[in-house]
Amino acid sequence: MRISEQQLIQRLVPRLLRFRETNFYRIIQRTLILAFPLILIGTFSQIIQQAVLTKTGFIASIFHLSKWVPYYQYLHYPFDGLTSLTLNGVAVVVAFGAAKYHAKFNQRDDQLAGLTAAIALLIMAYQYTNQSQGSTFNTLLIGTNGFTGALIVGGMTGLCFKWFSKPVNGARDAHTSEILNRTFGSLLPMAVVLIVAVIISLGLNWLTVATYSAENLVAFQKFAMTSHSLWLTFGLAALTLVLEIFGFAGPFQERLVTNSTSMTTNLNYALTHHSAYHVPYRYTANTLYHAFGTFGGTGMLLALIIAIYIASNNHNYHVVARWSLLPALFNSNGPMMTGLPVLYNPIYLIPFIIAPLVNMAVATVAIGLNWIPPVVYPVPVGTPGPLIAFIGTNGNVIALLIGIIDLALSVAIYLPFMRLAEAILNAAKAEAGVHHDA
Repeated sequence: MRISEQQLIQRLVPRLLRFRETNFYRIIQRTLILAFPLILIGTFSQIIQQAVLTKTGFIASIFHLSKWVPYYQYLHYPFDGLTSLTLNGVAVVVAFGAAKYHAKFNQRDDQLAGLTAAIALLIMAYQYTNQSQGSTFNTLLIGTNGFTGALIVGGMTGLCFKWFSKPVNGARDAHTSEILNRTFGSLLPMAVVLIVAVIISLGLNWLTVATYSAENLVAFQKFAMTSHSLWLTFGLAALTLVLEIFGFAGPFQERLVTNSTSMTTNLNYALTHHSAYHVPYRYTANTLYHAFGTFGGTGMLLALIIAIYIASNNHNYHVVARWSLLPALFNSNGPMMTGLPVLYNPIYLIPFIIAPLVNMAVATVAIGLNWIPPVVYPVPVGTPGPLIAFIGTNGNVIALLIGIIDLALSVAIYLPFMRLAEAILNAAKAEAGVHHDA
């Protein structure tokens, strides 16, 4: 007997609703939403920085901005700083939020817990260098790839406040004496957390764990981008998708600006033979994953935004989708990952992984049948996702149509999961209304 989509949603809603109501999930969700404004601002700044204020950027190349905009070569400096201070430091806010909400659920001082977690994460990320080189922080720990570590730091800080401090009065109009008492009552967990953070920081620096981790990640990403085996490309794409939805950096996360050996070989072949149909390396991260599997960033989240516009009745979903549309067109998924949120959300795990792989499979078939040439030509920085294959194949219209078909398939894949998420949200509101009336 075949089960309809609506029946399946009705069966799944009670189980997922129980998970949604756990303190663990509520802390993660509220923390991500707290980080959403910074991610949004940083993403818009990054788009301007890459597409407009970089000479080889998409918009800068179209309008030749560097030739007529006054002081063009200096305009990127404030956006460099804004992007760095938001996207490369947002995990500090995540640590703050995780500790704050954890402490709040346990009636502890949430403000001091949040500040302690934020400082603890900065201590762990601090890199000891020679005085002449200045001081730096490891962006793997405090940037967008540090969300999982920040949630752990915040959660452990909240537990320390639960174990080593007393419950506090939730009133916000407390007198100075009461605030002072709360501060002294929180000194023990603050000291424990900061001492542990210092010990971890010393270990990371003396054992050069952080340095080796960063170097190994870069080496792994370079290896992944130079792979040209079809099965390895799909496997590394799947690994990237799984890691990113759980807050880690995957092998295909960063698109190499400089050409790899396979990209250079493909381009030289196309220029020599005046055709890209029979290049030596047809199935790489550049020709499949970045060209057809990242419309809206990792996970094809542009398709989720379209699904929300088509079928969602939730006001908050539409607000997040409206603010995330422009970043998604320029392949930035941060606002959707934190605003909806998609990050750490089990409901979107399947489409987040399946949609890009299906798109890559469609592109693989099209390339294998010589319907389209592989993407071999340079694409300007910040090019919108749906146009990457079109530009990278030197204006092949069928490649553009394949991209549109891929986007439509991804929307179809995301639609039932978006309906499930909305059904769970409606069920939670209805249950809260019943409790309120009672």
